[in-house]
Amino acid sequence: MPKRIITELSDEQEAMLPIYRDKWRSIQISTESIEQEKVTAIIKAAYAVSDYPEPEILFYSSPMTAIEKILTIENFKAYLGRNIHIKFFKRVVDHLLHGIRQQLDEHLFIRLRNQVQHPEFPYYSTESYPLVSYFPYTGRCLEHQLIADLDKLELEFSEISYFTDHLNRPAGWAIWGCMLDFCISVLNIQHDKKKWNALQELMQHCGFIFQFEKVCIVCDRPCKLSFDE
Repeated sequence: MPKRIITELSDEQEAMLPIYRDKWRSIQISTESIEQEKVTAIIKAAYAVSDYPEPEILFYSSPMTAIEKILTIENFKAYLGRNIHIKFFKRVVDHLLHGIRQQLDEHLFIRLRNQVQHPEFPYYSTESYPLVSYFPYTGRCLEHQLIADLDKLELEFSEISYFTDHLNRPAGWAIWGCMLDFCISVLNIQHDKKKWNALQELMQHCGFIFQFEKVCIVCDRPCKLSFDE
């Protein structure tokens, strides 16, 4: 049976967008401590839906603490296994987004994405009204902070980049979480239920993660987030 193509939103559907934006922004900037038992089940489900075997799961208070501990393990790269972050994103996130694009008119998909990220000025920006994302991007700041901290350990650049390149924060995907949630919940888009359940649980309940094939390292959320204008 061919999928239906949605070409426009009703006024009622469009009025629901702010609710989903606020929901996912609050998830993105949450500073609540993670629950290890819940996160353990979530990590196992995330690996399963991306076709990877169940990993060993290690918990640490922060990425810096995790890296210091892992570096004490002899031949730690072999112990961790290959990094699977990119493949996980392709197999789960990209797979779900591809399903949305197949069921939305291309112009509607782009407009909806803009309305999710830039609700004030979804179509244009000017010098007086610059385009500011509703979902603040924290990845670069966190990476710079981690590099500064790791530099104190006098590590080789290759060791520093090995970890910073593999650090991931699922809540940072909040834009896509909002898009998927709105399209699935409001527009009734067909989707892979197992992948969506695993992904939204990962974004809602995990802090920082290093996704390796044999080991998944999980760190708590930051205790404080500060933003400039």
